[in-house]
Parts: sequence; structure tokens; C-alpha cells
Amino acid sequence: MPKKKNRGSSLLKHLFLSILVLVIIFSGFIYLKYGHTVKSLYDDAVIKVNNCSEYTFKNREKYLNNGKSLYLESTQIPNNVKNAFIVIEDKNFYKHGGISTEAVFRAVYSLFVNNGKITQGGSTIAQQLARNVFLNFDKNYQRKLEEMFIATKLEQKFTKDQVLEFYINNIYFSNNAYGINSASKKFFNKDCRELNLSEICLLVGIPNDPQYYDPIKHLDNALQRKNLILKNMKENNYITDTEYENAINYKIVLNLDEK
Repeated sequence: MPKKKNRGSSLLKHLFLSILVLVIIFSGFIYLKYGHTVKSLYDDAVIKVNNCSEYTFKNREKYLNNGKSLYLESTQIPNNVKNAFIVIEDKNFYKHGGISTEAVFRAVYSLFVNNGKITQGGSTIAQQLARNVFLNFDKNYQRKLEEMFIATKLEQKFTKDQVLEFYINNIYFSNNAYGINSASKKFFNKDCRELNLSEICLLVGIPNDPQYYDPIKHLDNALQRKNLILKNMKENNYITDTEYENAINYKIVLNLDEK
């Protein structure tokens, strides 16, 4: 019996060593192939974030809205707007440091099975902010990696509330509207703080795919997305059953600002 036990322990030891060697070889391969690129992307991300301030995001919003600022400070943004974005775009927003571990594994898997192209979504709010403000929408590992680096650096430099504020004010809502307040003026001709829950969720659904969820051209798509957001808000206890029912049954009527 002791000999069998020793033989089993020896096999486990050899198996462990074999796996360790494979991991080292694989890590070395990754470093040799991508190491220089990764360092360059990291350094560039550090420079971008070090050189930005809250005015970077405020000035961008004003510039993209043709010189008219409709920027809302965090304390001015309705809680339903914040909660709707979190529940549909980044449920663990307050728990991670800018990137999702699950999303990282998806990106790495996508990198190897798609010849260096990133086909998986699921970016965090900080990553989406990084992509919209500092980068582009190319689907390759270089852009995805730098997006992750910028996201983590943004969350180290700014508070969670600031990151969410920058995001809500800078993302694209279709029809040349950047930021939730600009979108509110565009589609409902009123300030974001005057919107009801149903109207808020309609707008919050647009940035995921501004063309597909454009409420002017594809209202049915936008309404389906709105209903999904309301469902998620109820299931995550952001709204009550009564608030959900009222919002679901509310008939959305656009009031377009033609200016």
C-alpha cells in the first residue's frame, strides 16, 4: 500500500511540474510576441490619463454639442439615470477597478480564436468611456488592451461617481446628441431631470447601438430595449413593482427638438 501511495504522489508531482512548464512556456511566448506592444500601449494609456482632467470631459461634451453645454454634474443626474445605466451596462460597476475579469478572459479567448480581432463585447462603463473619449471603435487586441489600461487608470485617478458622470455626459445617443441631457432635449424637448422613468430607460438604451436603437428611425427596437432595462431594474430592486408597471404601461411620445 505505501508503494501505491508513493506512486500516486509521484504522478501528481510530475503532472503539476508538466503543467507548470507549459504555463511558463506559454507565458514566455506571449511575452516575446506581445510584450513590447503591451508596454507601449500601457505607457500611452498612462500619458493619456495623466494629461486629462474633469475639464477634458466637460469640454468634449460642449464641443460635440456644437458649443452648447448641457453637462450635468453627478449630483444633478437623476438616480434613475445612474441606476438604469449600471443595471444594463455594468452591474458590478461599484465592485471592480475598471475592468471585468470575465470580460478579460473573453477578450483573451477572442484574441486567439479570431486572429487578433476582438469580437466579444461586455465592456465596463470605464472601458466604454475610455473608448469613446480617448480611442476608436476598432476591434483588435491593441485597442482592447489600451482601453483596459485607460479604464483602470481612470478609476485610480477619479472617483466612481466622477467616472459615471463623465460617461453619462459623453456617450453618443444618435442624431448628433452627446450626453443624456442633450439626448433628452433632442427626443423629448425637455431637461433630463424632467423625464419620467419610462423616458429615461428609452434614452439609456440607445448608446448600446445608437443606430439600431435610434428612436426616430427604429422606435420599436428602442422600446424593446427600454422594457429590458425596466425589467432588470425591477429584478435588481432599483424600482418597485408599482413603478415598473407604471413605466411599462406608459406610452412613449417623442417631442423632437428640430433645432
